[in-house]
Amino acid sequence: MLTLSTKRGVILRNEIVKYENRLNLIPLRRFNSREMNLFLAIVQQVHDKGTTDLTFTFNQLRFLSQAKQHGSDFVADLEKTYDKLLKLNARTDDGNRIVRFVAFTRYEIIRDKEVINIRVNPDFKGLFNELDTWTRFSLEQFTSLRSTYSKTIFRLLKQYRTVGERKFSVEEFRTLLDVPKSYSIYAINKRVLKPIKEELSPIFKGLAIRKQRGGRGGKIVGYTFSWKPEKKDANDFSKGKFWDEKIALDNIEHNDELTDQEKWRAIDKIKGLPLGSTEKRRTKKVIEAVESDTLNDLRNMLKH
Repeated sequence: MLTLSTKRGVILRNEIVKYENRLNLIPLRRFNSREMNLFLAIVQQVHDKGTTDLTFTFNQLRFLSQAKQHGSDFVADLEKTYDKLLKLNARTDDGNRIVRFVAFTRYEIIRDKEVINIRVNPDFKGLFNELDTWTRFSLEQFTSLRSTYSKTIFRLLKQYRTVGERKFSVEEFRTLLDVPKSYSIYAINKRVLKPIKEELSPIFKGLAIRKQRGGRGGKIVGYTFSWKPEKKDANDFSKGKFWDEKIALDNIEHNDELTDQEKWRAIDKIKGLPLGSTEKRRTKKVIEAVESDTLNDLRNMLKH
């Protein structure tokens, strides 16, 4: 259950998202970061409450979506988001029957009560009951990620949490992450893989991304993500702000796959600092150390 705080609005206290793996095959096309947050918050509530009718307060939604709008602007933003949710559809195939259905059938925004009611298609609810194969992760960790690419890969890797490896063909990678067709391999490296490395290395210990090559000229045909497998009995509960941050910083520091610049940017994101802060501080320390050594050398020369 989402819990309210009198000062900060909503706090996600060890909220766990759990669903059938088939949900990972539904690309969240053209969803932005806050819309993904809202969608997974709904998913979490469906599993937690076992109901098809859900109610969220405006305060909860503002926190989850990190929205700053109020009044009519906020209501307009909600309409855009839920119009998109109503178009989300799922597909099932049991080997005999192929079924396609929309995930959500109705939403209602009540301005004076500042709540929104959402109705989930009972067929969609089936992805959260009697789970034979499932994906599980922390809602708080998910919402803390900024990049939509990071959010999607986070979910896909969590499906293989105890395996420690997930391979994608280029076509599958582009489809599941909704990568624009216009993106070249260079653009994917810069705009997709780079933020993924910086945001997920603190979470997945030893995260490495390898390009698979094949055919003439060593063309890139896929990507392999690997990391240290989680223990089967590991949970996703927060260990507290201090220990969560310490684990994240240790994972960054000991990941040899990251460049210094990537490590510094990852640290900035974990600590909530403006990008470039850690690099600036490290550079300042180096300059001060060099100046100190130079001054000491000069003093030693003057003694002789």
